[in-house]
Amino acid sequence: MNEIKTIKGPNADIAYEYREGGSTLPPIVFLCGFKSDMMGSKAEWLHDYCVANDRTFLRFDYFAHGQSGGDFMDFTIGHAVDDALFMLDKFISKPSIIIGSSMGGWIGLRVLEMRIHDVFGFIGIAAAPDFTAEIKRELSDEQKTDLNHKGYFEIESGYEESYIFTQALLDNGDVHCMLNRVIKTEKPMHLIQGKKDQSVPWEKANGINAMVGGVAQVTFIDDGDHSLSRPQDLDVLKLAIEQMSA
Repeated sequence: MNEIKTIKGPNADIAYEYREGGSTLPPIVFLCGFKSDMMGSKAEWLHDYCVANDRTFLRFDYFAHGQSGGDFMDFTIGHAVDDALFMLDKFISKPSIIIGSSMGGWIGLRVLEMRIHDVFGFIGIAAAPDFTAEIKRELSDEQKTDLNHKGYFEIESGYEESYIFTQALLDNGDVHCMLNRVIKTEKPMHLIQGKKDQSVPWEKANGINAMVGGVAQVTFIDDGDHSLSRPQDLDVLKLAIEQMSA
């Protein structure tokens, strides 16, 4: 049974689940995507996987996401980075396998860059670093007008609620952009990317790999979408975890 708790974070209360396992294998930390939360299908699968294999597991909701506190209109990439570093400091005592989905991949890469000694390895699932910069480059005239007059604009998400992008989110994203430089690392990395992803161009995985000097293993799933939550997709994730843990 999932036991969700809260802890006072750097910006608001953070909802989380921490399970300490008996295995000596690296802990697993899951970072969810933009407007997603720790109760999504991949996070639930990882919970069950860690229970079955007695592995330490941490997942949490960023500021203004899921069950955590905060107003989403105030959310920035920096909030998510702050929360990830805070939670690692609070709960994880040895290098972990960081698994980041979509925006969580960006947050995980920032953790890799800022706290490399806390990272055993990194797995990106449709990782989306620098997505705010891409949005800024492609703003329509209507979106620019909304930003100027309201401070935000909305786009359809395909879910119940629209995605809201504030000027603060876009501007703060520039502080955390990564693909414009090279990050040297010898940590094991695996990027899993669907070629039918409608949110993250599949070519981005190659860009991330170039950013880290070509050290990442890249797996393209020809019929994979952005979610990569089907049983066959999760089999790829399981293999990546077990190869990295060996």
